[in-house]
Amino acid sequence: MLIFLINSINRLGVFLKENIHNVCQSISKLRLQWGCSITHPQYGKPLRLFLYSGLCVTVLLSIFLCFALDNSPQIIVFQGLNREDIQRAKQLLHVEPEQRESIKTLSLNQKDLNIAVSYLLDHFVENTSEISILPDKICLQIAIFVPENLWGRYLDIHFCLQQKQDTIRIKSFKIGEISIPDPAANILIPFVIQHTALNKYWLEMHQYVRDVRITPQTVEISYLGKIVDAAKQLAIQKHKEYPNLHLYQQQINEIVSQHNPEWRLSLSEIIQPLFLSALHRSTEETAIQENRTIIIAVASYIYKNELRNYLPIGLVYSKEYLVFAYKRNDIPQHFIASALLTAVESKLLSQQVGIDKEVGDSQKGSGFSFIDLSADRAGIRFGQQAVASPEQARRFQEKVATIKDYTAILPDIEGLPEHMDELTFKEKYANVESESYKQMINLIDNRIAKLPIYNNP
Repeated sequence: MLIFLINSINRLGVFLKENIHNVCQSISKLRLQWGCSITHPQYGKPLRLFLYSGLCVTVLLSIFLCFALDNSPQIIVFQGLNREDIQRAKQLLHVEPEQRESIKTLSLNQKDLNIAVSYLLDHFVENTSEISILPDKICLQIAIFVPENLWGRYLDIHFCLQQKQDTIRIKSFKIGEISIPDPAANILIPFVIQHTALNKYWLEMHQYVRDVRITPQTVEISYLGKIVDAAKQLAIQKHKEYPNLHLYQQQINEIVSQHNPEWRLSLSEIIQPLFLSALHRSTEETAIQENRTIIIAVASYIYKNELRNYLPIGLVYSKEYLVFAYKRNDIPQHFIASALLTAVESKLLSQQVGIDKEVGDSQKGSGFSFIDLSADRAGIRFGQQAVASPEQARRFQEKVATIKDYTAILPDIEGLPEHMDELTFKEKYANVESESYKQMINLIDNRIAKLPIYNNP
C-alpha cells in the first residue's frame, strides 16, 4: 500500500513538473470560457474547498514520506544470506510430513532468529533486517527497499515486542524519524494489518501459531506443522505466474556465494546451471514458462538496478558481482534486457528498456555501439528460441544446459565499431536505413547465426 502511494505521488509530481505550463494554460482557458462562473458562490466555494483539500493531503503525505524515507538504511545493509545461512534456515523451518498435524516448538537464539526471519522476508519483499533479543523484549529493525522516488530509497521500520503475561505488546514503534506512541501503535498497527493486504499473513499466523514466549536469550514459538506449507503457498502466490522464480533466484544466490572474487563472474556461470536445473525440473508442457522464469531470475540479478521496480524480485543476494562477457559488463546487461523483452510480454518493461537505446546514446551518453547492438540482437534471438514453442523450448534447455562459456550465446565482437557520437555516426552510416548500416547489421546477424545454439534442425 505504501509503495503504491509513493509511486502515485511520485508520478503526480513528475507529471506536474513536466506539464505545469500546459496546466496553467488550460486553467486560463477555462477561466475565459466560464467567465465569472468559477467565482460564483454556487460553484466557487466547493471547487476551492476541493482544491485546498487535495493540496493539503498532498503536502501532508509529502511531509510524512520525507520523514519516513531515507536514501540509506539506518541499519547496516545486510548483504544477504550465504549458503550456510540458507541451509540453516531450511533446517529450522523444516517440518516432516508426519509432523504436519502436530504442535512443534522452536527455540531460536538471536542468530537463528535473524536467519529465519531474513529467509522468510526475502521471499516477499526486498529488505535488510536485524533482530536483537534483550532481557525482556525483542527489537526489530527492517529496512525495506522502495521504488525510486523524491524522498528516499529505504523505508526504515523499528519496533520492539514485549511480553506481558500471555500477550505481546508493541513498544517504541518508529517509521523513519516518526515515532508512534505505544498506546496508539497497539491500536493502529493491528488495524492497518487487518485492513490491508497484510491481513492474509496475519490470518495464517493466527491460525497456526499457538504460543510465543520471549526469554532473556531465546524466542520460543509453538506452532502447528502446517504453517510451513501455508508459508510456501503465500510465497508462491506472490509470483503465481512464475512459481519457481524463488528457486532460481536461490540458485543464483548459491552460485555467487561460491564464486571466487579474484575472477570475473561470467554470464555462462549463471545461465548454464539454471537451464540445467530447468531441464530436470520441467516437462515439454512447462518448458516455456520455466525458460521465461529463468530469464526473469537472471535479469533480477544482472539488471537489478534498472528493472527492480518492474520485476518480481523476492531475494537479497549474498554477493552482488558484476557479470561479464568479453571482459565487459555492459554486454550481459544488453543481452539479458533484450532476452527479457522478447520472452516476457510486458508493456511496462518495454517502456523502460528499449533495444534502440543506442541511437539515443549517439546523441548523448556513451555513443552508438555496434557491440551493444550485437548483444541486443543475440538477446532477442535467445528470448525467441526460449519460448518459441513447447518442443523448441525443451530443446533449447538441452542446448543451454551444455554450454561451456558465453561465446556459445554471444557473437564475436571483433571489429565492431563503438563510442560514435551523433556526428561520427552520420558521417559513417548516415542513418539506420543506409546500406552501410544494414551491412553492419547483416555482419552481426551472420555471426549470431553461426552459433550452433541458435541453429534449428
